[in-house]
Amino acid sequence: MTRTLTFLLSFLLLSLAGCVTYSTSYDIGSDDYVLATRDGPGGSKEIYQLVMRSAGGDASLRVMSEYERERPFLGFQLVELDKRHAEKRGLKPYTGLLVTGAYPKSSAEQAAILAGDVLLSLHGKETVYLTQVAEVEATLTDRQNIQARLMRGQTEMEVTMTVHLLKERITDSQDVVLEAPGGSHKPYAGVNLRGIPPVWCEKMYGERRNAIVVTTVTVGSPAWLAGIRGGDVIDSVDGAPAPTVQALLKLIRERGEQGESVRWYVTRGAAEPFEATVALSDYSGETKVWVPLVFWLDNDTASDKWTVGPFGLVMSNKNHYLPDTSTRTVQTRNVFSALLGLIRVETRPDDTEVRLLWFIRFDT
Repeated sequence: MTRTLTFLLSFLLLSLAGCVTYSTSYDIGSDDYVLATRDGPGGSKEIYQLVMRSAGGDASLRVMSEYERERPFLGFQLVELDKRHAEKRGLKPYTGLLVTGAYPKSSAEQAAILAGDVLLSLHGKETVYLTQVAEVEATLTDRQNIQARLMRGQTEMEVTMTVHLLKERITDSQDVVLEAPGGSHKPYAGVNLRGIPPVWCEKMYGERRNAIVVTTVTVGSPAWLAGIRGGDVIDSVDGAPAPTVQALLKLIRERGEQGESVRWYVTRGAAEPFEATVALSDYSGETKVWVPLVFWLDNDTASDKWTVGPFGLVMSNKNHYLPDTSTRTVQTRNVFSALLGLIRVETRPDDTEVRLLWFIRFDT
C-alpha cells in the first residue's frame, strides 16, 4: 500500500514538474507592395517595390525602370519555313521566311507585302531565321529605304521599303539585396529586420539616409502588441533618424535587458505614418502544465489554453491573438466550453456567440 501511494505521489509530482519553458513563435510577414515611385525625364519612371521572399524574413528591393524608346521596325509577321510549312507550299525547307501578315501602317503594309509571300532577303541579307530580320532592323535608321526580295507564287520580285520607328514602353528590373543582420539575437522586440542600402534610400527618398524594413513580426510579441506589422519601414527611432540594422539590434538588446522601451516611427507606402512605443521584453517562453486526465495548461506568446477533465470534457478555454495584418489593432478570439459542450461561448472582436444544449444559439 505504501509503495503504491509513493508511486502515485511520485507520478503526480513528475506531472506537475511538466512546467517547461522553451522558445516558440508564430511570425507574420507582408505582401509585396510599392515603397516609392519617382518620375524622371521624358516620361520615365522608377518604381521601388518591397518583395517578401520567405516567412523567415528574407526580402529584397525590386527596382523597376519604365521608359519609352524608339527602334526601327518593319512590321512583318513571319514564321520560319520548317518542313511542315514548306511542304504545304511545295517549297524546300528553310529557303526563306513565310509572311503571315503585316502590322497596320507598318513599312511592310505600305510596301504591299502580302500574307503568303516568302521573304528571301532583306537589305541584301539572306533571311532564313527570324533572328536575322531582327539583326537587320537593328542596323536601320528612320526613313531609310531598303530592298526586300520576295517570292510570290512562282514569281521572284523585289520591293522597296521605307523604315519607320516604333515607340514602345520598356520595363527593366533588378533585385537589390537588403542588408541582413548577422548572428542570432534574443527576441526582445519580436521582429525580423532588413536594411535598405543608403544609396537606394537616396534614390527613393531624395536624401542619403538609413531605412529599416520590418519583414516579419511574431504574433503576440512586444512589437505586435504595439501595432508594428510586417512590411513597415522604420524611418526614425526615438525621434532620431533610423540607424543601421546592427545599431538598432544593439539598442533593442541593451534596452530589452533593462526592460525598457523604444519608440519607432514607421511608414508603409502611401499609407498614413504610424508611431509606436515598443515595450521590450523577453517574450519567447512557453509554459506547459499537465496533470493526467485532470488538468492541462499551455501558455505561450500567441495563445493560452487550458482544460479540466479528460480531453477537456468538463471545461476548456482557448484565447489567442488574431494574426490580422490589415489592422494595427490587437484583436483576440476566445472560446469557452463546459459540460461536454452543453455550454459554449465564443467571443470575437465583432460579436459574441452563445450556445446552450448544443442547438440553442444566439448572438450578443
